Amino acid sequence: MQKLRNPVLRFPRLTIALCLAIFVVSAIGIFKFTLSYDTRVFFNPEGADLAKLRDFESKYGQNNDVLMVLWAGGRKVTEPDVLAALGELVSDAWRLPHSTRVDALTNFPRVTADADSFAVADLVPEPSNVSPMEADEIERIALSDPLVRNRLISDDARTTGVLVNFNLPQEASAEVQEIVAASRALAEKFEAEHPGMEVKLTGNVMLMATFSEAAMSDVKVLIPISLVITAIVMFVFVRAILPSIAILSLLGLSSAAAMGLAGWYGYEINTGTVACPIIIMTVNMAAAVRIVTTALGALGRGLSRHEAIAEAVSMNLWPVTLTNATTMVGFLAMNLADAPPLRQQGNVVVVGIFLAYFFTFTWLPALLSLMPLRPAVQRSEHVMILLGRFVNRYYRQLFFLCGVIVVSCAVWLGEIRLDDDFARYFDTRFEYRQDSDFAEQNLTGLNIVEFDIGSGRDGGVFEPGYQEKLADFEAWLRGQPGVVSVIAIPEITRRVHEAMHAGSRLDDGMPNDRETIAQYFLLYELSLPYGVSLNDQINVSRSSSRVTAILREMTSSEIRDLDERATNWLATNVPSEMQAEATGINVLFANLSGVNIRSMMVATLVSVLVIAVVVGLALRSPVYGALSILLNMLPSLVGFGLWGLLYQDIGLAASVVTAMTIGLVVDDTIYFLLMYQQARERGLDPEGAINHVFATVGVAMLVITVSLTIGFGTLVFSGFEVNRSLGAMTALVIMSNLFIDWLMLPPVMRIMENARARAAGRAAGKI
Repeated sequence: MQKLRNPVLRFPRLTIALCLAIFVVSAIGIFKFTLSYDTRVFFNPEGADLAKLRDFESKYGQNNDVLMVLWAGGRKVTEPDVLAALGELVSDAWRLPHSTRVDALTNFPRVTADADSFAVADLVPEPSNVSPMEADEIERIALSDPLVRNRLISDDARTTGVLVNFNLPQEASAEVQEIVAASRALAEKFEAEHPGMEVKLTGNVMLMATFSEAAMSDVKVLIPISLVITAIVMFVFVRAILPSIAILSLLGLSSAAAMGLAGWYGYEINTGTVACPIIIMTVNMAAAVRIVTTALGALGRGLSRHEAIAEAVSMNLWPVTLTNATTMVGFLAMNLADAPPLRQQGNVVVVGIFLAYFFTFTWLPALLSLMPLRPAVQRSEHVMILLGRFVNRYYRQLFFLCGVIVVSCAVWLGEIRLDDDFARYFDTRFEYRQDSDFAEQNLTGLNIVEFDIGSGRDGGVFEPGYQEKLADFEAWLRGQPGVVSVIAIPEITRRVHEAMHAGSRLDDGMPNDRETIAQYFLLYELSLPYGVSLNDQINVSRSSSRVTAILREMTSSEIRDLDERATNWLATNVPSEMQAEATGINVLFANLSGVNIRSMMVATLVSVLVIAVVVGLALRSPVYGALSILLNMLPSLVGFGLWGLLYQDIGLAASVVTAMTIGLVVDDTIYFLLMYQQARERGLDPEGAINHVFATVGVAMLVITVSLTIGFGTLVFSGFEVNRSLGAMTALVIMSNLFIDWLMLPPVMRIMENARARAAGRAAGKI
């Protein structure tokens, strides 16, 4: 009769054909996907921080650069033959597509003057014709110049850099690919022509390319790993090949169709959305396994194939509907994240969950009905019964033990530091990471912090007072830990002033009248060589100027701390029109974790309340709804506490873990409370109800936990730090949840029932 009432089982081939049609139409959208090369993809396009950066770039231009780090095998780069090779590299760099400026040791503008002339000339005018004596003098000048040392040449003169800037449109995927390919070809050509010399490539444009390379790497590495691990998990729990293949096909259809719909919608492949197929397969695996194992168990009781499948669908329809709804709430909450890729990830996974839900009750039973199925023997039920008896016997001790662990984890939360390192978001499998590490260890810093210092009026940057205050700020920045170089216009003023008074003794390194300073800058700019100007340091109206601080090996928390100290210094030491806060892509990444955590606090609260209402209504019990709030926050507390004990540092991934996992960890709680409620309604006492829960859904809870833990654990193989941390932290929270639901929830239920019984007894006594 159940078969006749279930159209899927009456018309399995038609059902499969309809599912395939839906899949094909959806999955075609995959071909509409484009690959994102934008480093700013993680920032809210309407956010104040990004708007501030865009305003800064409209004045001074973008930092779209490639830093070529030249290493001569440990030799000094000021040796004549190395300088000659460097000159060739600089000349070739000018021919890179879309290049607008090249800065290097050889073409660094050096100010010189005598009684009859003033000039700004290349530090090495003829790199191919340098004598040993001239090479020594070049090294002396370079190492004594704060704008060259630790920027274009290392302290030991064994490494040098060629900084190439590019003009890129807002959407520059094709241009980035072109620049990166040309830069790598240039590096290979140079190394082939100059044995013993190496060129390492880093910089913002290389970073853009690495974001896309990381996304494609995850596609090639994570998805195959996930499929293999999923197949192993399937076989362990199902112990049958054909049903395992049916489940894998369901998961594959769901994830591919969801990604296809995202492509139709216009989403891009980035380091956030690339993890969606793994997450979709992971969160939907347990429901499919539960239906298959229930059907195989029913076969073992003597039911026919179609009757067993119909019973499995009927038994699991309500629990799966409820768990899917709560899981979707958790991922929908990610729409409140500030980072667009996290929002996109949440939306794609929600679509995948919906599709998997549809295919679970259509594609899966239809496919199973056409397969030869063998009955399964439930060997693990006895173990679950023993576990239930153990929990019932020692529930008071377990409650105390779990309480101690939870409190300890709450204490360990204090060890967590909100910190990450944007420059090391990618692991060492990527050439960008290897070359960036080399650059920081041997040449300069890669984190850049910018300040836009206003003067309050047009031409105000030439005022002596402005220059003096700016020089003080420049000196203060140079003295800060981690700062290896500072670029600001007072240094130009000092150089021209000293050159104009060569041979004279100066009491002050800066002139004290506006007209002189303005003339200095006019003379300096007119004397600059081709391709060099001051437009990247002073705005058009000459009302503000740029201060650039280059930082070496500084984490996000250290960058935030420097920003705060710099803002406070400016607030204390300069007029209001000169006060500013730091900006730059590194500053935005440093603030990214905190911004998203603040936005996701509301999302977490909303998702917790919505899930509590859903659970309370579904189980017709406000008490169970309230209980779900408490018990489903504890896994996050335990997981983050253990993270604080073991690892300490958390970053962007932490901002969404709690909101996302709330919808996942509640699955076990729903199975437990649903079965417990049914057992109590059938007349079982609390102890018997708990034993019944472990016997009926103990294995299901284990399947949910194992599949989620292993599935999210797959993300630790990602080359992108955010995905690695997201996978590891989510897996830790999910494992903590099984501990809570197996060893703390039953004691809580026993204690509540005991309290209820005592209250009822007192009420009866009064009567």
